[in-house]
Amino acid sequence: MELRYRKQALENLKHHDISYVIVLGGDGSFKGMQLLSNESEEIRFSGIPATIDNDIAGTQYCLGVDTALNVIKYAIDSVRDTASSFSRAFVIETMGRECGYLTLVSALTSGAEMCLVPEIPYDLDRYAKSFKRQMKNGRTYFIALVCEALGNAEEVASWFEEEIGIESRVVVLGHIQRGGNPTVYDRLMAFDFVTYAIDGLLEGRKNAVVCYEEGGFHYKEIEEVAFKKKVLQTGILRLGQEFGG
Repeated sequence: MELRYRKQALENLKHHDISYVIVLGGDGSFKGMQLLSNESEEIRFSGIPATIDNDIAGTQYCLGVDTALNVIKYAIDSVRDTASSFSRAFVIETMGRECGYLTLVSALTSGAEMCLVPEIPYDLDRYAKSFKRQMKNGRTYFIALVCEALGNAEEVASWFEEEIGIESRVVVLGHIQRGGNPTVYDRLMAFDFVTYAIDGLLEGRKNAVVCYEEGGFHYKEIEEVAFKKKVLQTGILRLGQEFGG
């Protein structure tokens, strides 16, 4: 955000006598929030993580994630019907930017046969041995989930045809994951996030971000959130490492 735009934004807020601002967004939004906070003594800011990528450091959950996961779940279930009836491998690309959370959780909860995310090294030879063995035992289709960060959906589809010997298709879910009616869980979480954000402002916090960890809400300084890389939970990563066996 250029300085002249930040100045204009702060002038507009002061003109309308706004002294509290709640910012819903991701990493870029929080970096902008920090700049505005540093350049204004009168205005207090509070951040709420809201991105389906779930790639914000310091919080285990961001608003929108559950809704996106449910959209992906519905898509996978629909694709599985076609995969099984036509005996094909489907490579489904999910969003997440540089974070594999959506892909990994969706793969674990949908019973996918393959999951490729940037956080976990993978070995296609290991997958090949497992898939060929499964086909000998009667399997006729595969569901593979890949994170958009890898950019290899087409490559994986070709691998299925050339190495495994099964016809394949690529499905890029794209921005369908960002829309739809919010789930009940997301709506309840939004209520709690906003309540904590408002309480934090009234308590005098100037630029805190409301984070959700270990079943509870906490305030963290913007520096702890906006400039750190998201690390997936150990338990989820451990489960993800079992793919390809």
